[in-house]
Amino acid sequence: MSESSKLRRVLPSEVSKHGSKLDPVDKEILLKVQPIVDQVRQGGDKALVELAVKFGDLKVGESHVLPVSELEKAFNSLNLEQREVLQRTADRVRLFAEQQKKTLKELTTTLHGGLAGHTVEPVEKAGCYAPGGRYPLPSSVLMTAISARVAGVKEVWVASPKPSNVTLAAAYVA
Repeated sequence: MSESSKLRRVLPSEVSKHGSKLDPVDKEILLKVQPIVDQVRQGGDKALVELAVKFGDLKVGESHVLPVSELEKAFNSLNLEQREVLQRTADRVRLFAEQQKKTLKELTTTLHGGLAGHTVEPVEKAGCYAPGGRYPLPSSVLMTAISARVAGVKEVWVASPKPSNVTLAAAYVA
């Protein structure tokens, strides 16, 4: 195995030394997508929907936000075995998240000159991404959305391009 093909830890200070070889954002791709990013920043949801229609992710007039009733409909469209697997998996993820949360403790310690520590608090909103299309990963929905809910996040959003029924069903269960 050549030295260049081995995995190694790269420190942030080393990234700039290696130039674009280690830059996580390809400059050519950034130039191509920057107008899209700018359009969404300037136009918000309206621009996002227009682009989704343009690129075939939504049909004209179709909403990019689904109500819970659509998620429930997707869940109910699955066969019994699929629904049971989703529910059982969700229960296991929830149990683990609850146990994990119990291990996170607030900390305060006295240091020379004062106190130091941390608190553990949920964010107000969380966005969860789930791959869609030909290779959906409903497990991504379960592991991120359920963990966020258990942590106490008040508002959880799931984004998925062209979500399958099983991805929508996972969002319902989560």
